[in-house]
Amino acid sequence: MSSPPLAILSAPGSRGDVNPMIAIGVQLRELGYDVAISLAEPYAALARDAGLDPHPLIDRETFDELLSDPAFWKLARGMYRVIRGIVADYLPLHFQKIQELHRPGNTVLVSHPLDFASRIFRDLDPTTPLVDVHLAPLMLRVPEQPAHLTPWRLEPTRLRSTFKLAYWLGDALFLDPLMTGPINRIRRANRLPPVRRIMHDWWLSPDRILAMYPGWFAPQTEGALKQLRHVGFPLDDGAGEAFTPPTDRPVVFTTGTANRHSREFFQRAASQCSRQNIPGLLLSSHSECFPAELPPGVRGLGYVPLSQLLPHCRAILHHGGIGTTSQSLRAGIPQIIRPMAFDQFDNAVRVERLGCGRTLRRDRDLGELLQQVLADSQIAVSAREVAGRFAGPSGATRAAQEIHAVMNGRTVKV
Repeated sequence: MSSPPLAILSAPGSRGDVNPMIAIGVQLRELGYDVAISLAEPYAALARDAGLDPHPLIDRETFDELLSDPAFWKLARGMYRVIRGIVADYLPLHFQKIQELHRPGNTVLVSHPLDFASRIFRDLDPTTPLVDVHLAPLMLRVPEQPAHLTPWRLEPTRLRSTFKLAYWLGDALFLDPLMTGPINRIRRANRLPPVRRIMHDWWLSPDRILAMYPGWFAPQTEGALKQLRHVGFPLDDGAGEAFTPPTDRPVVFTTGTANRHSREFFQRAASQCSRQNIPGLLLSSHSECFPAELPPGVRGLGYVPLSQLLPHCRAILHHGGIGTTSQSLRAGIPQIIRPMAFDQFDNAVRVERLGCGRTLRRDRDLGELLQQVLADSQIAVSAREVAGRFAGPSGATRAAQEIHAVMNGRTVKV
C-alpha cells in the first residue's frame, strides 16, 4: 500500500505566522495528506492538537531570548535579528528535516517567506514542487504598488525612478551579506552553484506563490508574477474554544502575541480609557505587560481568538500585524494602527487607503486620535463596507486546493 502524499510546512515565527500554516495544514489533512510542520517549540502543541506532525526546530530558550530583546521591535535592528537567526540556525536544521522526511515523488514543500531551505531543496530536486506562502504583501517587490518598508513619508523603494536602484543597494549592503554565506554553504555541500541577490527573485518559488490576502487589499499588478495567486486571508485563529464575549463593547488594545514590552503603552491606553469613560480591553499573552492596577472598566486578558472577540467591540488599536489587521477588517470595526517593525507600516497604509482606520505615529497622540476615530462616521461606514467583502471559502481552504493542484500538475479555476 503506497504512502499518502506528504506536505512539509515551515513556520519559523510567532503565532501570527503559525496560525495560518496550521490552518493550511488542517485543510491538507482533509485532502488526504500527511502534514509535517517545522516551527518554534512554544507552538508545537498547537500543531499537534490540530492533527499535524510538529518538528520544533527553534527551542523555547532561543525563541524567548529573541522576543525578549527590545531591539526586536525596532525597524532595522528587528529585521536584522530575525534574518540572522533564521539563516544561521533554522536554515540548516530545516534543510536536514526536509531530507529526513522527504518521500521521493510524493512530497510538496510549503514555505514561509523566510524558509530558504525549501528553496534550496527545490533546486536540488526539481521534481519536488514548492509553494510559497506570503501572509502579507510587504516582501513582494511590485513597482506598480511598492510596499511601505518604513514610517518615512518618502522612501526610495517607492519611487519609480529609484525603485530598482534602492532594492539593489538593499540587497548589496544589507541582505546579501547576511544571507549568501549560510545559503551558499548548503548549496556548495550539495553541489549547487552559488546564488546572489537572494530576495530579488531567486527566493521565489518557480511553481506557485500564494498571496494570503485578497486582490482588493493588495492588487495583482501588470508586472505580477505568473505563478502568483491571491487566495484570501487565512482567518482561522483557534476559534471554537469556550469564550464569553464582552457586553460593554470595549476598545481593544494589543501589540501582538509576541510582544513582551507593552507595559508602558498599556498604562497609557488604560489612562485614556478612564479619562474618556470608554471600556477598554488589553490583550497580551504575557501577563507581566499589564499594569499592576487598572482603572474601572479596563481589564487585561490573555490570548483570545479575535474572530470571536472583535465583532463585540467598538474599535481596536493594534500593531498592524497581518493577522490582526485582517480579523479587524472582517469584524468591520474602526482601527488605529501603531506600527513598530516588519510588515506593520505597509499594512497600516493599506488600511488607511481602505478608509477603515488611522495610523498612530506618536504615543502621546493616542488620546486625541482615539477620540477622532471613534467620532468619525466615515471610518465606521468604510469598515462595515469592507467587512461585506468577506465571503466564500477561507484563504486556508483555497491555499490547500492550490497546493493540491500543484502537486498533481493542475491549475485551480478561481
